[in-house]
Amino acid sequence: MAAQSHRLSWYVVHTKPRRELLAAGLLADDLGVVAYLPEVLRVARGHRRKEPLFPGYVFIQADLAATPLSRINATPGVLRLLTTGGHPQPLPAGEVEALQDRVDALNAAGGMPAHSLRPGDEVTLKTGPLQGLRAVFIGPMRPAQRVRVLLEFLGSLSETEVNVADLEPVSGVSTESRPRRTRGRGRRIKAGD
Repeated sequence: MAAQSHRLSWYVVHTKPRRELLAAGLLADDLGVVAYLPEVLRVARGHRRKEPLFPGYVFIQADLAATPLSRINATPGVLRLLTTGGHPQPLPAGEVEALQDRVDALNAAGGMPAHSLRPGDEVTLKTGPLQGLRAVFIGPMRPAQRVRVLLEFLGSLSETEVNVADLEPVSGVSTESRPRRTRGRGRRIKAGD
């Protein structure tokens, strides 16, 4: 057990909201640990920018025998190192490296896929055990690429979460940009305006 505690392992650090970059930088600079913040390209309001893949979390590679847990938890931007049963749990070997490869491939392909679905759009599930069923798109689950759909199954309506990539719009239902009907705050646009 002593030999295992003196080797570098990957751990997950929970950060304060929107403080992932600050925490990763300070952990690396002040404590000398390797910090990895997976960031993916996203399109938001017409602009491409990098955002954390797992908001509120940073991965660190550290030897906890050499880097005290209290120093990690006291780093500005950090809430705490994640533990199980009060003890830090290292991630399985190769998990973070595999994640880095997937994030690099995703960014090389243009980033997270954007969708043009709007609440109320009819969609069809493309994969999985519910393949072929129709559903109604309810909305995104922030910040992941999971979305909620309303699905009629066995005679009852159920709300479920699915990956947005597993959906396709029903033919004939336009998901193109719709004309604005309000000026904001519910003020309708009159036909002559």
